[in-house]
Amino acid sequence: MTKLIFEDQTYQLRGALFQVYRELKGSGISEAAWENALAIMLDEKQIPHKEQTPFSVHYKGVEVGRYYTDVIAWDNILLELKVLPEGFSPINVAQTISYLKVTGFPLALLVNFGAADIEIKRVPNFLDKKTWQDVQAQEFQSKDNLILPELVYAIRGALLRVHFELGPGFIHFVYRRAAQVEMRERGIPFEFKKQIPVMFHNQLLQNVDCRLIVVDNSIAVATAALKEITDTHRQKLERYCSWLGLKIGLLANFYKTTLDIETIRV
Repeated sequence: MTKLIFEDQTYQLRGALFQVYRELKGSGISEAAWENALAIMLDEKQIPHKEQTPFSVHYKGVEVGRYYTDVIAWDNILLELKVLPEGFSPINVAQTISYLKVTGFPLALLVNFGAADIEIKRVPNFLDKKTWQDVQAQEFQSKDNLILPELVYAIRGALLRVHFELGPGFIHFVYRRAAQVEMRERGIPFEFKKQIPVMFHNQLLQNVDCRLIVVDNSIAVATAALKEITDTHRQKLERYCSWLGLKIGLLANFYKTTLDIETIRV
């Protein structure tokens, strides 16, 4: 019979987690409060731990952001804490795998304090079996008739590679910075546009923050990490494209287990 990694340590952690849950079940406290309660319990049980430890997120040797852990135990087990009334979904596991890649830890415990009963899921650092060939096959199937099809396809390939390498779970600017690294490596010409001047009747009203990657003076690329893209997000990118004199924008949402890329035509 195969022995689970860190079996003794996870047994102790599960005991601490169950005790915290029994004492605070139904309290309606926040995720941060659950984290504080767990830290108190781990102190009482003399289990070595750290909270909110920063890790640099790198993409192809370039630092593109930082990730802060919930709790680390014994310097090798990551505890990812959630308060989800609806229970776990695949995105929670995928995000935890992303965090394991960044930390290099061999194991995470994904914990949900928000359901009717506590949920604890072991997530080892070898679960993500998707290959780059799988991602490329998905992209091939998703091609359609587009303006500037070759350039759009090149951009989509770069964005898909970023999502494949980093996975979901990070803030939007991490993906934007990584996308610039990937495009630069692929020789895709781009300019990072931080602001756009808003004119009204030939007078300047304001410089609006846009944070766009403008590729080859032709296509605006916006990165997001949102549960859902709304019409407000689409309209905003359409307006930015119009102000910049561009006919097409790509809105890439890195939040989910698969990358969503919407084409915005002006």
